[in-house]
Amino acid sequence: MYKIIIADDESTVRERIVGFVSKKKDIYQVVGIYENGYDALLQGVPLEPDLIITDIKMPFISGLELIRQAKMELPLVQAIIVSGYDDFDFAKQAIDLGVIGYLSKPITYEDIATALEKAKAELDKKLVVDENIKDLQKKDESVLKIVQENDLNKLVTLKSVPENFSAKLLADGIDIVSKNLCFVVFDSDEEEDSLSFEKSELVTYYLDQYIFEELKDYATFSFNNAGKICVLILSNESFDKEDFQSSLSTIIAKVTKTCGVSISCGVSDLVSSEKGPLSFRKLYRHALWTLEYRTVVGTNVVLFYGDLEETRTSVIGKIDDNEYKSVSYSILYGKSSDTREAIGKIIDTISTIEYKDSYFLIINNLLDSILKSCIAIDKLYGEYMPHVALVNRFYASKQPETTKSYFYELVDEIIKINDTQRSSGVDEAYEHIRQFISGNYMKSGLSLDDVGNELGYSVSYISAILKRHDTSFTKYLTSVRMEQAKMLLANPANKLVSIANQIGYDDPYYFSHCFKKAFGLSPQEYRKS
Repeated sequence: MYKIIIADDESTVRERIVGFVSKKKDIYQVVGIYENGYDALLQGVPLEPDLIITDIKMPFISGLELIRQAKMELPLVQAIIVSGYDDFDFAKQAIDLGVIGYLSKPITYEDIATALEKAKAELDKKLVVDENIKDLQKKDESVLKIVQENDLNKLVTLKSVPENFSAKLLADGIDIVSKNLCFVVFDSDEEEDSLSFEKSELVTYYLDQYIFEELKDYATFSFNNAGKICVLILSNESFDKEDFQSSLSTIIAKVTKTCGVSISCGVSDLVSSEKGPLSFRKLYRHALWTLEYRTVVGTNVVLFYGDLEETRTSVIGKIDDNEYKSVSYSILYGKSSDTREAIGKIIDTISTIEYKDSYFLIINNLLDSILKSCIAIDKLYGEYMPHVALVNRFYASKQPETTKSYFYELVDEIIKINDTQRSSGVDEAYEHIRQFISGNYMKSGLSLDDVGNELGYSVSYISAILKRHDTSFTKYLTSVRMEQAKMLLANPANKLVSIANQIGYDDPYYFSHCFKKAFGLSPQEYRKS
């Protein structure tokens, strides 16, 4: 069943629409009814509707602006406009926003029924799920696809690309000489052991389809690496970060809605080959590193390396041996129990007579892989134990269980430091966002895009950080404006019209509405109290 919110400033129209929709109650459920765009945005959009039915001209926030801002949060949401205005400019804006229907008042049941059927067809097309993965997987896996996957897995291991390998890539259909490129790594937010093989295959299938649909303007080459879906994206045009982020958010929203599995993605630098030789290995590692930050920012998100680069304090090294890799991976993702299990197996293995001559070499390699997983090694040495003391401690240990306990203690300390470092970087970004809003709340029309453009953060990153603090851009901006309004109302000389203008509201009635929503009193009542 699809969820609907309705926004119209005429009560008779709202009631009429609700009555019409109720005849489709087996398909649609009305979850919110609002008399203006502001309430619909603040209260209705968080309900995650599938469809918005709205008037164009409403108090405070227009229907077009409601749809535009809603699509930032909900890339898959559909919209129907009900309007008393037959205006070409309105219609053009509606088309640009992907509105599914533009109905003129007074509306009839036939009008709304046709629009609802069209919306259902669009929603079904995007969200229908066929649980039988064997029926979904048509035999479209060509030899070329397999060759390209092998090429890409090789590419991300090379410090530089030899001419003969570059020629092979070109012959296999991968032209890495494109002017602009990046890596995107998609991964399930769920623990590996909690995701069934069938569900994992379903996610992989749909992810591949949605990447093709949403990134059709780019050349995309996907490959599986260690269970993650990785994509090399090539373009002769420079990336529009806002549009690119929107496409990636749509892919994630589609997979989550279709498969019932939360996924996130990390995006490397968006680079240009015109600036000099590129390190594909470095770009790929940047995308992986960025993805690690979902443990701090939250899940079901798009994360850009450019948003997080300043929080990076040291390079994370990798050990080629698979057992060492398992330890490093678990530490980087904060999985203490998995790390302990992997370390325990290594210590048990080497605590035998056949490893007598290589025991300390392996201990040193294990310690090295663990230390390289710490993103603030200076803090570890300063607050926990210097490197020399650590080495001496392990070399002095005589019992396998004691060695294990030393490693477990070290791992717990590193995971704590990693979490603190990542959190401090995200907290710093949150403070930047707060400061910008606090310094610019008086500007009428201040938007999420304005914050992103000024601070250099993507809209997705800003929204994720605000959500982590249980708020949204609209809520936080409104709260700042309302607190300032309370201070201005304390002075009887300040007129309401002047106060509204000073805090960013062109419409004093809009200001009064927001104030009463926030405090339960009108500005006049508050001033009297």
